[in-house]
Amino acid sequence: MNTLEAKEVLLSADQNSVLQYLNNYPHDFVAEMEITQHADGRSRFYLQDRHWAHCVLTQLMKLRLVDTDSSGRFRIHAEAASIYGKKHLAPQVRDILEHSGLKLDLFGFD
Repeated sequence: MNTLEAKEVLLSADQNSVLQYLNNYPHDFVAEMEITQHADGRSRFYLQDRHWAHCVLTQLMKLRLVDTDSSGRFRIHAEAASIYGKKHLAPQVRDILEHSGLKLDLFGFD
C-alpha cells in the first residue's frame, strides 16, 4: 500500500468530494470558486457556506494530493488521480457480467 492509499482512508467526506470533483479534470487547473460551487452540490454553496472548500483545499495541499498554479487554481495531483480514477467492481458482479453473454467493456475496473 503506498502512502496515497493510506491517506485515502483517512480523508474526510469534504476532502473526498473535492478530490472526486477534481478527478473529472485531471490535467486542468480549476478555480476555487468553481470547486466550491460544484464539488458538493450547488445547494451547499448557495444555502450554507460560499467558502467551505477553502480549508479543505488547504488541507489537501498539505497532504500533497492537490497542486496549485500561480493563479491560485487547483488540480488533483497525478498520483492521487490514479487512485481516484479507479472504478471498483465486486468480483461477484464481474463474474455475473462476464457470464451474462453481453459484450461489455470491463477495462479500467479494479
